Amino acid sequence: MKDAPTPMTTAAKNTRHAKTKRVRKPKRARSIGITALLSVTIAGLVLLSVSSVLVLSSQSAWQSTRELLRAQAELAMTLVEEEIRNHISPALEISRYIHAQVAAGQIYPGNPKELIAVFKGALAAAPQIAGVVLWDKEYNRMEIRRSESGRVSVSADAEEVTPSLTEYVEGIRLSGAPLWGPPTEGDEEANYVNAHTPLDYRGRHWGVMATGVTINNLSAIVKRIGDARGMTAFILYGDNVLAHPALADAPVRLGEDGFARLLTIEELGDPIISQFYQAEFVTPPGAAFQYREVDDDAGDEFLVLSRVNTEFGDTPWQIGIYGLARDWGKQFRRLVTSVVAGVVVLLLAFGCALWIARKISRPIRKLADTAEQIGMLELANVGDIAPSKIKELDEQAGAFNRMVDGLKWFETYVPKRLVRQLIHSRDDASSVASNEVELSVMFTDIIGFTALSETMQPGEVGDLVNAHFEIIARCIEAHGGTLDKYIGDSVMAFWGAPEAQPDHAERACRAALAIADELAQASSPGAAHDPPVRIKIAIHSGTLLVGNIGASSRMNYTVIGDTVNTCSRIESLCAQFDNGAPAIILVSADTAQLAQPDPTLYFEEVGEYEVKGRSGEVRVCRLRWKGESG
Repeated sequence: MKDAPTPMTTAAKNTRHAKTKRVRKPKRARSIGITALLSVTIAGLVLLSVSSVLVLSSQSAWQSTRELLRAQAELAMTLVEEEIRNHISPALEISRYIHAQVAAGQIYPGNPKELIAVFKGALAAAPQIAGVVLWDKEYNRMEIRRSESGRVSVSADAEEVTPSLTEYVEGIRLSGAPLWGPPTEGDEEANYVNAHTPLDYRGRHWGVMATGVTINNLSAIVKRIGDARGMTAFILYGDNVLAHPALADAPVRLGEDGFARLLTIEELGDPIISQFYQAEFVTPPGAAFQYREVDDDAGDEFLVLSRVNTEFGDTPWQIGIYGLARDWGKQFRRLVTSVVAGVVVLLLAFGCALWIARKISRPIRKLADTAEQIGMLELANVGDIAPSKIKELDEQAGAFNRMVDGLKWFETYVPKRLVRQLIHSRDDASSVASNEVELSVMFTDIIGFTALSETMQPGEVGDLVNAHFEIIARCIEAHGGTLDKYIGDSVMAFWGAPEAQPDHAERACRAALAIADELAQASSPGAAHDPPVRIKIAIHSGTLLVGNIGASSRMNYTVIGDTVNTCSRIESLCAQFDNGAPAIILVSADTAQLAQPDPTLYFEEVGEYEVKGRSGEVRVCRLRWKGESG
């Protein structure tokens, strides 16, 4: 191989003839501070949203879900649950209040006049509370009841002490705090949910209290909610029905003892609810409800959604709603229409916030996507970040664009494959430390380059060499090789590092044949390549020292060793086998032996030769595709 300029000289020549890369200076736009922008925007949004926090919470929940069915189901059952809670919660709140006042000595539960005064105010805002019953520790019973006219009266009588009453009262005492009890049957054609609380007057146990809420109205509530959506809402308590639209106007069912009682699911006669516990249910990921698919007697498919609520006692309440499966989408649109009037201000605020957020986030998202491409060294696909009217984002875009311009220049001097490997290795020093590895090395050299360059202008020579190196680099990188350096019109590359490649010899041979194929196409009649370029290629495999080699101020990731020198000498032997082909490829017997498993490669042994720098002879083979004529 002939003498050649130094790598630094060659790099300078290639840079001189490479396409000029202009440092972009994006036009600066008028900008405002992001702090001022966010301060004004957030203050306005908070002012608009404070007046309707509940609506904002509901709308935020709708916006956060991507599934129409899930959003509709959550909303419908939440409304049912809220209505139930608003209906019966006053009983528990009053119990907590009385519990605290009695414990502090502010109210004496054995004084009827004092109790009337307290309950007149407490019951005025909660018409659903039917009354309060108190038992002292001797089981004397006092009942405070409100009549239909709203008058509060107190009655006291001696109640028969039965085991069931004793167990009931003792259970309340042991609870220690206000809590919900199970639904109870009333004696006036009504069913109740009771809030229980023990009464400890100034540290001493006095008795217990039960605050009753009629649950007959629950059926009217679920009927109203269901009718508004064209569906059927319901509440189940075990195998009994607490609320159903069919019970809204129906008389209370009485038992044989004359007391009101809850209906069972079978007695209700609803064909959909009758299959509730038998149908297979599904819990959507991340959802707080279950759904079942149920067919009625006519073959119509219904979707039943339910939620378990455990805040009203030890036995869970099943709160649900069902409707025709095909109507869920239509019902959601009705639901949205029904709340539009109440959330106009919220929607305007949300739209404004969304617009501003997108204006701010779009360039940031663009920066993140572009940075990911830079991390993969896909610099050819990286475009400029557009200027922004936000000062900080505009400065960021300008700095980012300047960085990309610098990296694009840097990419022309550093092997992309090597940099990717170093990025993946992160802080693993062993990935670049010098160590001995079996590799395959390739040298290429243009045949007759000196004579060819004498007939051309310097600029034409540069264009010719750059186009030739483009073919060489593309074929080497396509087969996993690392392009080490350009030496004049020659190229040095290797396989097997920085990442391990057990088939490094096969890769190197296939890359050499690919180069030969592309040069043959470029030199064929009618091709744009003028003048045609022919090349010598040599490949040798052996142990080399590979890694960071050089001074601390200037390192090269390269290979050194006798294998490199031997490969260079094999390349000089190519002139003896010049038959006019676009590429003469010689490989050592060591390489041929390692690449032999590849059935597409054919190695023709051409003899043993003495090469400069080696004491013994080197066996050399000529490389072709299998089936290719010599």
